[in-house]
Amino acid sequence: MKSIVVGGNFGENPKASSVALKLSEQLNSDLVNGGTIEELRSASNVKSYDLIIWAANVDNEVEKIYPVKSTGAVLICTKAMWEDRNFGDAVSRVFKMSANAVIAIGLAKPFHFDLIDALGNNWCSTPYIDDLAVKIQELYDWSKSSIRIKSIPVKQITTQLWNDSQTTKNTLDHLCDIVKTVADKVENERGGRYFGNVSTRCAKMFPSVRRFNDNDLIAVSARNTPKDRLTREDFVFTELGDNEVYYEGDRKPSVDTPVQLHLYKKLKHINFMIHGHAYIQGAPFTEHYYPCGDLREVEAIEEIIDDQKIAFRINLRNHGFLIAATDLIALRHYAETATFTYRGVGEEKKS
Repeated sequence: MKSIVVGGNFGENPKASSVALKLSEQLNSDLVNGGTIEELRSASNVKSYDLIIWAANVDNEVEKIYPVKSTGAVLICTKAMWEDRNFGDAVSRVFKMSANAVIAIGLAKPFHFDLIDALGNNWCSTPYIDDLAVKIQELYDWSKSSIRIKSIPVKQITTQLWNDSQTTKNTLDHLCDIVKTVADKVENERGGRYFGNVSTRCAKMFPSVRRFNDNDLIAVSARNTPKDRLTREDFVFTELGDNEVYYEGDRKPSVDTPVQLHLYKKLKHINFMIHGHAYIQGAPFTEHYYPCGDLREVEAIEEIIDDQKIAFRINLRNHGFLIAATDLIALRHYAETATFTYRGVGEEKKS
């Protein structure tokens, strides 16, 4: 593993950071520790590194400079925290920087460090940099062990079918309405914004469409789309290839698409899925924690469901929930009767 720590103050008053120095020593990393804006801009090209700790501090008036990493590299950003210790703000930085995790640094002396991943799970809470370094290595190893497949854009061919099919319009409108119900329930019952995705098998809508193999066409909500205002125009058509996901158009499908496409392939009677980052009270849990889009989650789900049921709802450990159903009637019933509970941001990760 080749790693780098970029920290300290950059700009008119450059200053090295003792935290960045100690962390680089613990991780045996390269170090860029304070300097000019140009030096920070030069340091932002980190494509040769497997692990990047980005703790650079610049004045608010200066345009933000973010690291440019290679695909598959693990990026951990930082967030200075005052007394309120709002971990939600820290996690929002993860998404803003397309990072894997954030180190929330409590600035009251002595410094305190919380390592929180993109789903809000706390890997450690400690005042000791050596403990933090151990957990960073653990998170890196866990992230690199995930099993993923590429998403490849292809020529759009279903647009006319989309426009012509009243069945498609009715189905997706109904599905969007159910998702809005789920979003409202999640936000009211557990607090906070609803995050997740929704998908549906298109076999009945487009029975003659096959592009690459015998797998069904699956409509999946587009990545980074507010689900409480979801419309049928926010769906991306996808299909599972041999070792890739094909998708149509310019919008990428949800990060969880590979997992759901594999589930649709295995569970032939399931036609709809809704996923979110909360828990369903009383639903069973998968045994292990896997990141979004990790194909190991497919087997974890199969282990706890009855694959003959027309609908099921389960909790994905340290991740969220999954509701699946054969038809929209069962999907709505399972969604409306679920009670959603808080999956706390910043709470200790359950192994």
